[in-house]
Amino acid sequence: MYCAIIGDIVSSRKYKDRQKLQHKFQQAMDQINHHYNDHIASNFTITLGDEFQGLLFTPSISYNIIQEIREALSPVQLVFGVGVGDIETNFSKEISIGSDGPVYHRARDMVMKAKLKGPSLQYSLGSEEDSLINGLLYFIESCTKKRTKRQKEVIYHYNKNKNQYETAKQLNIDQSTVSRILRDALYYEVLNAEEVIIGFLHEKYESNT
Repeated sequence: MYCAIIGDIVSSRKYKDRQKLQHKFQQAMDQINHHYNDHIASNFTITLGDEFQGLLFTPSISYNIIQEIREALSPVQLVFGVGVGDIETNFSKEISIGSDGPVYHRARDMVMKAKLKGPSLQYSLGSEEDSLINGLLYFIESCTKKRTKRQKEVIYHYNKNKNQYETAKQLNIDQSTVSRILRDALYYEVLNAEEVIIGFLHEKYESNT
């Protein structure tokens, strides 16, 4: 089983400095290919100017890779489709173009679905669990979209050090304020949903490897 990720920039033509966007896009792909090299079957590659795709050996890291791409390209908005399945052609490690199979078909279908309606990230495993995973993704996106700029700032710093006191010190606020902001932003509920998705993918596809 392989895992394909396909991503597409939303309304890319509205960005005035297309050259700068393309450079930022390529940097993000290079960073992912470097950091996750051991898990990548076919390198993440820009395919149509505004779209990219990559192929993984390890489905459970797909969610983290997508979050890193989102962070690297912020505030650019993207949609993502993830498929898990077989591949029917030969593929190259160096570039993710020209290969085909159910794994890519599923990822492509999810990108199209994400474009039509939320959430902006959707998975297709070809199994009954698809609706459960995508339901959790809808919950995650519903929560994170409502976060204020201040909540996002606190979460960013807290994710870096995982310590409320250190976060409070960096932002010159009280620890109790950090705790309240994390609670109001449903930080731990979202984290739990993310861990459920990652843990499920690991258990289903990698626990016996």
